[in-house]
Amino acid sequence: MEQNELYEYFKDLLAQAQKETAGRIMTSSNKRGYNRSFGVSIPSVRDRVNDYNARVRALNDMCFEATGKSLIVEPEIKFVKTVNDN
Repeated sequence: MEQNELYEYFKDLLAQAQKETAGRIMTSSNKRGYNRSFGVSIPSVRDRVNDYNARVRALNDMCFEATGKSLIVEPEIKFVKTVNDN
């Protein structure tokens, strides 16, 4: 695969993860639950968001290693000078 094709593939994976997570968040409760019948934990919105963030970081790392391009655009740091009033 060419680097541009590989980058587009990772972008598609990211978009798919966003869609899946949005659907899961809409049906999740704010608090974590527990199903006594099956003995399993029911994830909360926060659990879903933490899972999504971990997936995005992993996809971004893999994409950067393969293509040299990042999926995440970080804001530019702006320095502000302060004036002392003496």
